Amino acid sequence: MIKSACVAVSAVALVAFSVVAAEKAPDSFSTLMKANGAAMQSIGKAADSKDYDSIAKTAATLQANFQEIGKFWTARKDDEALKHCTAAFKASSDLAAAAKSMNDGGIAESRKALGSACAGCHTAKREKLPDGSFQIK
Repeated sequence: MIKSACVAVSAVALVAFSVVAAEKAPDSFSTLMKANGAAMQSIGKAADSKDYDSIAKTAATLQANFQEIGKFWTARKDDEALKHCTAAFKASSDLAAAAKSMNDGGIAESRKALGSACAGCHTAKREKLPDGSFQIK
């Protein structure tokens, strides 16, 4: 009987923690994420047209955004998310360098690394809500 009660209390606590742990992203965070999505699209178009200056400029914007996103995850003490953010920042830095040297292979490699870092964090830390918005897991 005591074991059943402990299991029930643990289950309730786990559900309560899950509800508390998920949160709507602050507007400032959502704005950065939307800007990053637009930047990724812009980089794709610029890469197709070999507009290296645009790629480098947009990569610098991503670097600045990932610095702010890193502060968000640092404040929450979320090492997993911070790991993805750090990888995205590095990929953005590599992308800027590749664009400045007009290195198409480096651009492609950096874009792939950047997409992987973003996707990894989104999978681990983002949950889509019925209204189409997202919350943080």
